[in-house]
Amino acid sequence: MIKIVDNTKGIKGSNLFFLVEWKESLEKLSFLNLDKSIKDKILSMIKKKENDFLQFFLWKKDFENLYIVIYVDKEKKNIFELLWEYAPKLPEKFTILSNNDDNLLSIVDTCLLSRYKFQIYKEEKKEDEIYVVCNTMMLQNLQNRLDTIDNIKLARDLWETPTSDLYAEKFAEIIKKTKWKNTKIKVLSPKDIEKQWLGLLWAVWKWSINKPYMVILERIADKNLPTIWFVWKWIVFDTGWLNIKPEEWMYPMKDDMCWAATVFATMKELDNKELKVNMIAAIPLAENSVSGESYRPSDIIKSYSWKTVNITNTDAEWRLILADAVSYISKNYKLDKVITIATLTWVALYALGYRYAWIMWNDRDIADKLLNYSKDNFEKYFELPFDKYYMEKTKSTIADFDNWTAWIYTWASMWAAFIYNFLLNKEKFIHIDIAWIANNRFEAYGLYPKCTTWFWVDSLSKLFLNIK
Repeated sequence: MIKIVDNTKGIKGSNLFFLVEWKESLEKLSFLNLDKSIKDKILSMIKKKENDFLQFFLWKKDFENLYIVIYVDKEKKNIFELLWEYAPKLPEKFTILSNNDDNLLSIVDTCLLSRYKFQIYKEEKKEDEIYVVCNTMMLQNLQNRLDTIDNIKLARDLWETPTSDLYAEKFAEIIKKTKWKNTKIKVLSPKDIEKQWLGLLWAVWKWSINKPYMVILERIADKNLPTIWFVWKWIVFDTGWLNIKPEEWMYPMKDDMCWAATVFATMKELDNKELKVNMIAAIPLAENSVSGESYRPSDIIKSYSWKTVNITNTDAEWRLILADAVSYISKNYKLDKVITIATLTWVALYALGYRYAWIMWNDRDIADKLLNYSKDNFEKYFELPFDKYYMEKTKSTIADFDNWTAWIYTWASMWAAFIYNFLLNKEKFIHIDIAWIANNRFEAYGLYPKCTTWFWVDSLSKLFLNIK
């Protein structure tokens, strides 16, 4: 439960969480009538100019404890890095009081997102009771941010839902039944996919129990405005097919559908916002259970674009379904820019760990916007090379393209190039590799708990809101 209040009157049985940057911040706590010893302790820590965390027992009916974060050394840690160390440790009932309006949203972000729990399948659920003290001037900004956090949590809930309950048809139904204000939904059924010959998507699905779908979301602000398209993959559970995944990496493969959950949440976030561009989003959905009908290494498959692909590795499936989706949208819509996103490579983990997403592009404008966003925000992007060399190396000796070129070790750039080959009109293009920033199984940090994250809902929605 999250409740916005304009003061602390009437709150009972809570705990107060407060950020202190300088001694004047303590004026905000005057209503507590703090003992001199408590004030002196806080002031002494501020004087040391070191970040710290303090807890004081108040034993009052309204607030049992006072939790203080001392934030005076901003060079050492940014506000998210500092707050996440303490926010997850707070009790289930607490009240957020910010020392100033500039920090309020950062505190709310950290307290709500770092404490995320997936509890749908638990018999006993623990729900936080959080009050946020907010003045009239900040009320609309706070409400907007809480709406965004709800969409982020929606994406996380979908990511964590097991594939037995969230298969392709089910997810398509969820998107279709959502109440949209300005977004139109089009669903390509299995018959549509077969009839229109999205051959790569069909081959990836090939005779798994749950059939494939493709969902297209159209947000047309004005037909005279430029159109941006972005596409994400959804593989219900990525077994790797005949190139089966090793045991230790099989369990987290339910996460392979998280990009589709994020595009859904991002489009939902933008549905009632004022845009200066049109947006088309496509989500190809498929299941890839191993069976006697699975496609095989050495198969050659004809795509929607009629270009052929030699299958050199069945676990390189995401680029196949994206290739068909790219061609379908490129043919049926007039686009100015195309953004594709997927898990690409192990090398993303080895080079950048769990903190950065890679971008490969031939669109300087979008790349600069994402890189500039990274400077002052929590979601981070890093640039990789992308040129004709990589596109040339995707070519096959026995088909138009290979879906995996093992000896070219710059795999992220190679596979972005593979997708680019299927753009029919060579639109401006940017690919984002989010392989490990999405699957944050290693450690909690900042706004991310130790689970799938929510990367892109924030940065991409802000990107689209500021594109002209």
